[in-house]
Amino acid sequence: MPVELLTLLKFVLLGLLYLFVGRTVRVFAGELGASRRKAAPAPRPAVAAPSEPNRRSRRIPKELVLHPPGGASQVIPLSGHGVVLGRGTTADVHVEDVYVSDEHAEILPDDGSWSIRDLGSTNGTFLNGAKVTRPTPLAVGDQLRFGKTRVELRR
Repeated sequence: MPVELLTLLKFVLLGLLYLFVGRTVRVFAGELGASRRKAAPAPRPAVAAPSEPNRRSRRIPKELVLHPPGGASQVIPLSGHGVVLGRGTTADVHVEDVYVSDEHAEILPDDGSWSIRDLGSTNGTFLNGAKVTRPTPLAVGDQLRFGKTRVELRR
């Protein structure tokens, strides 16, 4: 092969190498710049709505069915007084779940029905997938979640 052709190939390969390195640097610089730009605020999580008129017409729960992450289900009847659920010894219903606070949530009597109230728990209380931020009415069929524990409301 002639020397001139080898020299030409050497310069073409060197040019391609510089082009590759230049594009790579440009992509990384763009990615770093994008991460430094002000990100849009995160969307607000869904929040359980306050009492709705049609919820009052639904059936009133008479018992809770506690489904802990690794144990047997437990049925808790709802009587005339409130029930505190939590991991601590002062809770009315002991929940064996490391993601549950000592006094996590309270189920309160509410004008002939029942409501759920979060007691300032670390990981939150969820009613049908929405975070509970204020006392919220409960109805038969509702699903509560504290940590990995699920609670079903039955008649």
